[in-house]
Amino acid sequence: MSKDATLNQVAAYAGVSIATASRCFSHPEVVKKETVEKILAAALALNYKAPRVLERDRSVLRIAVFTSMYSHQGDLERLRGIINALRAVPHELLLFDVSENPASIEHVKKLAVTKRIDGIVIVAADIPDDVADYLYRFNIPAVLIDSDDDRFTRVMSSDSTGGIAVAQYFNARTEQRILFVGDRSQKSQRSTALRLKSFRDALDRTKNSITAELQVDVTLSDYVSKIQDELLRNPQPNAVFAASDELALDVIKLCANLGLKIPEQISLISYGDTDVAAKMEITAVRRHFEASGRRAIELLRSNSEELKREELSPELVIRNTAL
Repeated sequence: MSKDATLNQVAAYAGVSIATASRCFSHPEVVKKETVEKILAAALALNYKAPRVLERDRSVLRIAVFTSMYSHQGDLERLRGIINALRAVPHELLLFDVSENPASIEHVKKLAVTKRIDGIVIVAADIPDDVADYLYRFNIPAVLIDSDDDRFTRVMSSDSTGGIAVAQYFNARTEQRILFVGDRSQKSQRSTALRLKSFRDALDRTKNSITAELQVDVTLSDYVSKIQDELLRNPQPNAVFAASDELALDVIKLCANLGLKIPEQISLISYGDTDVAAKMEITAVRRHFEASGRRAIELLRSNSEELKREELSPELVIRNTAL
C-alpha cells in the first residue's frame, strides 16, 4: 500500500464516515472506543500518517509520560527528574496516569498515529504487543523506566543489588533477628520478591536469622495489624528490613505506639530512599528515582537507534534508624 494513503481511504477501510475518521485523529475522546480502535487499525494497515491538526512550534519538544502519579512517592521523584532534564529546552510535557487504569497505556496508539509527540517515557508499566507495534511502525522514540522489555531502551534499578547491600550491613554487626516486611500487592510483588531473595541469599545465617518473611497487601485494611503481630512475636525481632519507605513509616508508627525504641531496640532499614525517608532520617537503600527520570530523557534525546539497557546500582544510606 502506498505511503500516501488518504483519510478517505482510512475511513473506507474502517467502514466509517470521513467525518468520524477525522474526529478520531483530532478529538478521539468524543469517538466510541471500539470505533477509535477500528480506525487506528485501519491507519496502521494503510501506513497512514495523520496531518498535524494542531499547529505548534516545532522547536518545542513534546514528550508524553505514562506513569503512576499518586500511588508511590518514587513515581513523583522520577517525574521530577524528567522535568529537571527538560528545563534547558523549550518543551511541553503530557502526563498520563496509569495507576487507576493500566489500560490507559493504549492511548499511546492515538499519539503515535497523530504524530503529536516527539517521544514517550513509560514508567513501570507493561507494553502490550499492539502498542509496541504502533511505536515501531510510526517511528516514535520511547524509553522505559523500571520495565525490563528488551524491545526498547530502558533504565533499570537493580533490586538484587540493594538486597545484598542490606545483608552485608547486618552481616557486619552483632547477631540480628530480622523481620522482613514486603508488599505483595500486584504492582510491587515482583520487585519485593527480588529484594527478599537477594537479601536472603547474602545473609550470613551463622550469626543472623530471619524471624519472619511477612508479605502484606498494602491495599487491604488489615496489613498494619499483621506487622504489629510480628513485632510482638517471641523472640522479638531486633531489626526490620522494610521493602519500601511507606512500610518503614508504618513500622515507625507501630514502634512508637508499642513503646519500642528505634534504633536502640529495633534497627530499621527501608528500600527506596524517597524524600520522606530523608526527612524522617531513615536508613534506606537509595534507588535513584530522580536520576532514572533524568537519564531516560537523556537517552530519549540522544536519538540513538541502538537499544540500550542501563542499570542504576542502589546504595545504602546510613541515617538514624540503624545502629
